[in-house]
Amino acid sequence: MVHPPEEKDLFRIPQLRFLKHLPKGIPERLVGGLGPFPLFKIKGIETTDGKKAEGWVLGLLSTPKLMLQKKPEKTYKLLVKASKWGQKYGAKIMGLGAFTSVVGDAGITVSERSPISVTTGNSLTVAATIQSVERILELAKKEISNEKIAIVGASGSIGKAVARLLAKKNAKLILISKTKKKLKMLAEELGGSVVSFGTDSDLLKDSKLIIGATSSAGKAIPVDKLNSGSVVIDIALPPDLSKEEAAKRIDCLVLESGEILLPGNPEFSYDWPLPKNIAYACEAETILISLTDSFELSTLGREIDITKVEQIWKLAEKNGFKWAGFRSFSQDLSEENVLNFLSKNDF
Repeated sequence: MVHPPEEKDLFRIPQLRFLKHLPKGIPERLVGGLGPFPLFKIKGIETTDGKKAEGWVLGLLSTPKLMLQKKPEKTYKLLVKASKWGQKYGAKIMGLGAFTSVVGDAGITVSERSPISVTTGNSLTVAATIQSVERILELAKKEISNEKIAIVGASGSIGKAVARLLAKKNAKLILISKTKKKLKMLAEELGGSVVSFGTDSDLLKDSKLIIGATSSAGKAIPVDKLNSGSVVIDIALPPDLSKEEAAKRIDCLVLESGEILLPGNPEFSYDWPLPKNIAYACEAETILISLTDSFELSTLGREIDITKVEQIWKLAEKNGFKWAGFRSFSQDLSEENVLNFLSKNDF
């Protein structure tokens, strides 16, 4: 399942371009309750041992802003409708992409009502983020146990799972979130791994490696608080740091996270926003579970089991799924590009 990140993305759909002339906010309210619509088919996915899969990407017309404004039940109904469409066409599982995995209880109610399995895909998203962190530090020739890593949105489901896995790897953590009570509980759980925690973005000044894991759509990471030479790994969809804001700090590097290289020779019958063979991790997890019949590894709810994250990453590697490398605002970055930034900006 996918959806437009912002109202302006609705106008990329030819049939909706006429809405562009209406006052801001009206187009998304007019069409936000519509869907699901079959957008395109994915074919050609094949694991290293010859298992094959194909499926459909379905879309809703609701933006994250609109989903937050209306009751979760309205989004639940659309997603259950999508699952029934999928069952009709032979699907065994439905993946909740981007903000559809955030609404309400993060997939639990939808799963209970769906005739097929449901996953948020968040376990593989977390796994891909850990891969990004480890590769950055490898390029910088730094030990994870010596680095202070800030997590913005640390009390959210993905933020917590990332924090727990990094703590397991002996990283020093700075936890930032708006939710004081949950943040304190997490800090107490992780104990000595936590250097500091709080709601103040000034804490970003104590780190040069930041992970964005909120659902604040471009508003969660103030660029003026970043140290020169900082690297931001942005997990969020929509992103926690907008392209316009990032452009104000050419001395900082903003990387996307949560993208996976699919096995085989995937064909997308659509103007896919990612390079050939690459999918968002939430989609890749859905495909992986379907290929391997590992429905017990589906991710649901706001408590992500880090043991499951580790299991699903091993399963991904076994079946030819790989971390997709570095990208920044839809542009590929070679490891040489990243290494040059790290060396020139005193990361």
